[in-house]
Amino acid sequence: MMLSFLFGILFILSAAAPAFCGEPPKRIVSLAPSLTELVSSLGLEKNLVGVTTFCDRPASVRTKPTVGGPANPSLEAVLRLKPDIVLVDEEGIGSKAALRLQKLGVRTATFHGSRLNKLPEAIRRLGRELEVSQPAEQLAVRIENALKSDKEESNKVRTLFVIWPDPMVAAGPGSMLDDAMKMNRMENIASDVRSGYPRLSLEAVISRNPELIIVGQGEKLVAPMQRMIKHLNSLDAVKQGRVCMVSDALYRPGPRIPEGIAELRSCVEKMRKRPTK
Repeated sequence: MMLSFLFGILFILSAAAPAFCGEPPKRIVSLAPSLTELVSSLGLEKNLVGVTTFCDRPASVRTKPTVGGPANPSLEAVLRLKPDIVLVDEEGIGSKAALRLQKLGVRTATFHGSRLNKLPEAIRRLGRELEVSQPAEQLAVRIENALKSDKEESNKVRTLFVIWPDPMVAAGPGSMLDDAMKMNRMENIASDVRSGYPRLSLEAVISRNPELIIVGQGEKLVAPMQRMIKHLNSLDAVKQGRVCMVSDALYRPGPRIPEGIAELRSCVEKMRKRPTK
């Protein structure tokens, strides 16, 4: 009688245990585009049951149910998806969203990888949370290898990294882009501002006279970027063709970081082949 009772208790406890104990959670909701990209790169795209309206990589996730934008997700929409775990980013409203979901009994995991030096360990931690430690370790090592600083002794290049042209938004101090610029011996001309993503006037850029201008690519950016460059045509960097186009690989802390760092290094190498006059 007692043994039957104990077996019954054990059965109830095992049935109540999370379905993802020892295996990846089957229902994952991501509240950040970077996390959606990361989860997919770790082989769990099929387990994503909800993403934000900004999640666009890989392209196949665009057909997933959405729960609003990263800055204003609908917790009601999240709950309707009955997630095993909800992934949030440490920046923006991630922490607040996590607390609200936890109070509702939803398991969450916060990603602490907004700076380059924290990214590999954050990926390893995410891998443990999602029970995919091996692919997470492989990605973390690949990023660590890409983060090895350029040992070449050379002068720093005064650089402007334009994220958005109108109004002009640049990479500022404390941002992942600023981290990547420092690694590649670039002196960020916006390093003295207080924001990680400051707005800069054309006059401010001209007065700081960058030697290299880096601009992001994108279908919606082509025309406004061209107009911005035209307004900056008094700069030697523009006159001498030291304007470098890059992808959005460094905009998100994820699997494309090594490609983004390689792009920056290529920009510096091309700039050095076009010496300043």
